[in-house]
Amino acid sequence: MPAKSGAFHSLGYLVSVIVSGLLIEYILVYVPSFRQLSTVVGSLLALYLAVPVRDEVAGMMVITMVLLGFWGAGYHIYRH
Repeated sequence: MPAKSGAFHSLGYLVSVIVSGLLIEYILVYVPSFRQLSTVVGSLLALYLAVPVRDEVAGMMVITMVLLGFWGAGYHIYRH
């Protein structure tokens, strides 16, 4: 069972990264406040990791986290 669960979670991560990479440009254009959120997330990551992070990458990370949350919740609801 863990191999099956791990495979679905890995697939969810891969899909989330690809989709967030495609969606980031549209979200930044149509939701201007998201750029501010991306800047805040990027500055926090840069502060804690001591590595500069571009706004687009930070925004992509936020979208990925949200998509993974939905994927994980949906998987566990479907499973039980």
